[in-house]
Amino acid sequence: MEKQAGFTTSARYKCLEDLQRDSADLYLGYCGTEKCVPGHSFGPTERTLYVIHFARRGRGRFSIGGKEYSITAGEAFLISPGETTYYEADEKQPWEYWWIGFQGIKAYEYILNAGFDKYTPVIHVEGMDQIIGCINNMLEAHQLTIANDLRRKSELMRVFAHLIEENGKKQKEVSGYDYQGAIYVRQAVDYLTYHYHERIKINELADYIGINRCYLTNSFKKQLGMSPQEYLVKLRMDKAASLIRNTGLSVSEIAVRVGYEDPLAFSKIFRLKYGVSPRKWREMEEILVEYHEKGFVHKDLL
Repeated sequence: MEKQAGFTTSARYKCLEDLQRDSADLYLGYCGTEKCVPGHSFGPTERTLYVIHFARRGRGRFSIGGKEYSITAGEAFLISPGETTYYEADEKQPWEYWWIGFQGIKAYEYILNAGFDKYTPVIHVEGMDQIIGCINNMLEAHQLTIANDLRRKSELMRVFAHLIEENGKKQKEVSGYDYQGAIYVRQAVDYLTYHYHERIKINELADYIGINRCYLTNSFKKQLGMSPQEYLVKLRMDKAASLIRNTGLSVSEIAVRVGYEDPLAFSKIFRLKYGVSPRKWREMEEILVEYHEKGFVHKDLL
């Protein structure tokens, strides 16, 4: 008998959860769909993964960062890790939505290219049926086999391919050409993604792309809401968290692998990012794995 992930299905609700983290670049943590009853709500709460909800029918409201958004059919809203959010189905036309929860080094880059950013947590999706089809395929592939792992991952990639392609068309319709600063940011993000473990100076990165540091920094802040240096630290910490979770490497070895020669400096930055030391993070992950093996179910899923 094939082993299954945490899979729940009913007439109104389907959810696939507790999936293995099979990739450092991008992995699916959970996905699902729900036909909500009037006034159904979730939160206020924080997530540990990125989560995108796709509203196919009905209406609802979504609150984040002190702002409230009215969501209608054909729109998607993003929840980022560590952000307090609340959402609620409309009393007269409750929504039916699908969701994906994911993480990885490439996650933030894909999100940005899909049209989301710090100031735009809600986007309109033209190809909603294609997105829903991909998530339904993920739910169908709920048995834990290598083939199904590949199917779920390919469907997750298809979701982002649809979103990114659609956003690219929107940008061209608005401006007739790509915003030049955005192009430089994408080039910088690509470079940092593949060279984050090296000694990188932002001046040298700007020279490599062919612009000055001030222009690169301003473009980063406009597109991503953070400086190039802050983005580099985020990349390194995300990779470090993955190495701590998935390998037996020492903290000193991990520090070097993500670009820090001084383990103490690395540990200090890691604590600022995650609120605990690297060793404590590993202990927390080991407890979480044990809970998974014993059949405990996360509440952080909807």
